[in-house]
Amino acid sequence: MVHTRGGGEIHRTASGAIREVRTPSGAIIHHAPSGVRHVEVVRPGGRVIVANATGRSGYVQRPLQSHGHVYVQRTFIYNGVAHASIYRPWSHGGREYHVFMPNHYYHPGFYSWVYSPWAVPVSYSWGWSARPWYGYYGGYFSPYRTYASPAFWLADFAIAATLETAYLAQNASTSAPPVTYSAATGMSPEVKEAIAQEVRRQMDQAKADQAYAQSSGQPSAPPPLFSPDGPKVFLVSNSLMANAGDLECPLVEGDVLRVTQTPSQDAEWTEVRVLASRGSSCRAGSYLSVKTMDLQEMQNSMQATIERGMVKLQSDQGRDGIPALPSQAMGTVKASYTDDIRPDASAQAELSQAVGEANRSEQAIISEGGQLPAEPGSGATVSLGMSIAEVESALGKPKSRVDLGAKKIHVYQDLKVTFLNGRVSDVQ
Repeated sequence: MVHTRGGGEIHRTASGAIREVRTPSGAIIHHAPSGVRHVEVVRPGGRVIVANATGRSGYVQRPLQSHGHVYVQRTFIYNGVAHASIYRPWSHGGREYHVFMPNHYYHPGFYSWVYSPWAVPVSYSWGWSARPWYGYYGGYFSPYRTYASPAFWLADFAIAATLETAYLAQNASTSAPPVTYSAATGMSPEVKEAIAQEVRRQMDQAKADQAYAQSSGQPSAPPPLFSPDGPKVFLVSNSLMANAGDLECPLVEGDVLRVTQTPSQDAEWTEVRVLASRGSSCRAGSYLSVKTMDLQEMQNSMQATIERGMVKLQSDQGRDGIPALPSQAMGTVKASYTDDIRPDASAQAELSQAVGEANRSEQAIISEGGQLPAEPGSGATVSLGMSIAEVESALGKPKSRVDLGAKKIHVYQDLKVTFLNGRVSDVQ
């Protein structure tokens, strides 16, 4: 960690790669293990802004009161469209967990339909083949040829949505390296079965949550994460750092984890086993320690994604190969707080402003905090903002080059230098 005279902080790994920059105004710029970069800013009044590298995607979080209860609302911006979701807060041990709550519930018949097998396996065409993300992750994820039940369909929907979001975030980043996946690194049928079983578990939980909410007005119990009947399998939705003993181990979007035992409510960390990994550090079969708050955010993301999948199932039922729903399973039941949920009109502007301010501060902090390390033993240094010619003058010609248009990566013996629009944006 480096403290600058202006009040900033730079956190690096042992190899010198930047993992986090903190500005005097309170912004935190995270450089995820996968190279994806995002900004987090806390504003007065409990307002939190989380944005991607461009400021065009992310969410604005703020407190919300409804029917005498306090919630947290997040206004998400995705592809220029605003969408609001609500969470219930639960505090314990100095940590505040935010638990996703659906905007509506379904009739019991629909949950039973999703849980149960279809009479005949269903063939379904997703239309992904032409999308760049699908080709990129083709060696890691392959959808089922046929679906024995809606749970398997929803499992593929959740995995695909997570990987597509990761691909878009990676392309928005200034430092994401290209990766090639082979069939040997792909999800096994057993892993996909485990995800489908988690979908079924969520159907049971949703029915219980609906009954509890209708009887008490608001679920106020600890997150299901701490219950023996709670989630066991997690789909990593954002890059993060886990611990393998005394070593850090990066997890990336699309990795699959299983908790080894239900964590206690006092636990800040809990042990997980990696079921599937598209990274190179936290390999499948590894045992890691992950923060319980990170697991809760994974669960939130999976629930929200499955919620979108169930909306699509209802809208597509009776066509494209999906069996028709029984009449008693159609429709939804609004939650009591739904009428109070409204996307913040200023969310996009807040994301853009936060990223703009953070970028300017980060450049100043890194310039003040010292240059980035260059090739070991070369005696040269590389600074953010240097041109390609300046880097090659300092380090010589690279061993190989990767040309991704505006983003270029020069690979040296023990170093990767990433350029964005001809200027150094990251060194690893």
